[in-house]
Amino acid sequence: MRRKDWILGAGMALMIFVLMAGGCVVGGSDDLTIADTIYVNGNIYTVDDEFSKATAIAVRGGRLLYVGDTDTASRDYRGADTTVVDLEGKTVIPGIIENHLHFQSTGMMDPDITIDTNWQLKATILKNVGDKAGELGPGDDKWIYSFGWNEESPYWGLDPFTFEPLDEPPSPPTKSDLDDVAPDNPVFLERTDGHSAWLNSKALELCEITKDTPDPTTDPSTPWIVKDARGELTGIIKEAVMASARTYVPLFGTEEGKMTMYKKAEEKFLSLGLTTVVDAGIGYADVKILDDAYRDGTLKVRAYEMLSAGDEAEFIGDYGKPVKDLYGGRFSVNAVKIYADGSLGSRTAWLLEDYSDDQGNTGAGIYTSDQLKAVVKTASDYGFQVGTHAIGDRAVREVIDAYEDAVAVEKLPERRFRIEHYSVVQPDDLERVIERGIIPSIQGYFAPSDHTMAPARLGERAALAYTWRTMIDEGAKIANGSDSPVENVSPFRGIYAAVTRQTAVDTLPPNDPEGGWYPDEKITREEALRSYTSWGALAIFAEDDRGSLEAGKYADFVVIDRDYMEFEDDAELQDITVLQTYLGGELVYNRPDDSIVSDGIAGSGFSAGKRIGHPFQIRGDCPDCVRAARSARLANLVSSAKAQ
Repeated sequence: MRRKDWILGAGMALMIFVLMAGGCVVGGSDDLTIADTIYVNGNIYTVDDEFSKATAIAVRGGRLLYVGDTDTASRDYRGADTTVVDLEGKTVIPGIIENHLHFQSTGMMDPDITIDTNWQLKATILKNVGDKAGELGPGDDKWIYSFGWNEESPYWGLDPFTFEPLDEPPSPPTKSDLDDVAPDNPVFLERTDGHSAWLNSKALELCEITKDTPDPTTDPSTPWIVKDARGELTGIIKEAVMASARTYVPLFGTEEGKMTMYKKAEEKFLSLGLTTVVDAGIGYADVKILDDAYRDGTLKVRAYEMLSAGDEAEFIGDYGKPVKDLYGGRFSVNAVKIYADGSLGSRTAWLLEDYSDDQGNTGAGIYTSDQLKAVVKTASDYGFQVGTHAIGDRAVREVIDAYEDAVAVEKLPERRFRIEHYSVVQPDDLERVIERGIIPSIQGYFAPSDHTMAPARLGERAALAYTWRTMIDEGAKIANGSDSPVENVSPFRGIYAAVTRQTAVDTLPPNDPEGGWYPDEKITREEALRSYTSWGALAIFAEDDRGSLEAGKYADFVVIDRDYMEFEDDAELQDITVLQTYLGGELVYNRPDDSIVSDGIAGSGFSAGKRIGHPFQIRGDCPDCVRAARSARLANLVSSAKAQ
């Protein structure tokens, strides 16, 4: 059925194109130079090759008919039925292209679905788990789930009321911690990197994990079922073991539950100006759910899906080939996601040399070298773009080798193979990436987020991590994203981090190095915006349709509350507020006047936007809350100074 739907959709698109080319009416005026809507008096950053500016855009049939000056737009493209919108000087940027996140899991972060553990204090996490257990009552079917704990964060060992270090630092997470507060509910808490999970005894039992369960790790020094010195389970599981255990969690077991998460995520995306999202790895069952949702119009945000490696044959059996831009450019399944290694935080990223804080451990590859080459070649031979998760320098090198093995070197640039995260990279491997046209898919906020952990893991090699400036100077066009829910999905926080190499101000006072972490790797505001727009479009073969505001492209654009290039303090980048989001010319988000209420709670309802004054709040994405946090911090500094 799906293949027939795709063929029918392609045929209809061709028919419409032919009719338009022949001058026939397809909605709106029969004069194809007349716009449906004209937006005038704007401060419009087109992000074209020259990064030029305009004051007006004209939209017809969901695409940009004209981009230029207000007088020309009003004179040449306005008809009797044209709607004219006065932007009143407001700034417009292209729709944001988020090049690496997890669609369903982002929706999972809504507080109606999961509890808040996102970089929280250990004491707070245990309190929240206990509170949720009391709310649910006991039962094997009453799971407590969340995402985001991080024992490496500077907040883990703080007192939840004073934010001062505890007299006795808390122990690493164990199942007994969770058993103490929720003995009769299964508890499954994913780490912030998505590569480890913290389970209680009840969850381990239901997930059928015992101390005798075989550990499938490729390196015995890096176990995926962690045990203590006595050989007992600690409650920490990693990588493939965690992925398998996740299937036992009911939240992910029904179409209704999954669609709830997808809808919650889409609301979030549109409120932040995201018009295209790259979903980094989903199973074929979820592809079918999304196909239905886009076909019937349930979802609108443009999704570029990366199929999880191993599902290619089943997909090709139904669709015939990788597909792009179904349902009006809304849905593509054109890439395959492969994992080469794990994460630095979990010490499962694959390094060329030992971890500086764990001698004898170099991490581990998900596959052997030969296996990785075979997996890449399988996906490539089916015609998919390949995006491979590689964080350690050994993993990056193995991925480049696998790409060169799968496709003739001279053909690699046209395939636009990607390396996801691309965190620790040796200089000679960066040269190979540039020469082969491989796309670095990076996450700007990883640099300040990881700077409290990466130096311990890497030692002097930390200088080889997150080198955005070096990449661009060498000729790379980087594609930016958040890896949400690993990091906050706001593109403006990602832009801020890439430009400043500093932590967002709505956290607890950061211990950033002066001037930012490795400040020589900062990039410019223009480059940061391109990484979320025009360069992001190149990374998904969409440069002809989106990524800049130019005639013929989709009318995907965002109205924001300030001039992106003109304010002096880079700190304002994280304060940018989206006022409106347009997708294919349709207004899909309009910031309500009452979206921020007097007590400082963001209208989005996500845990990241909770009350700033709350003692358990750590991170946020609400710009008004950011401003409130900064004001509160300044007030505290002034008060402290007066007291002295």
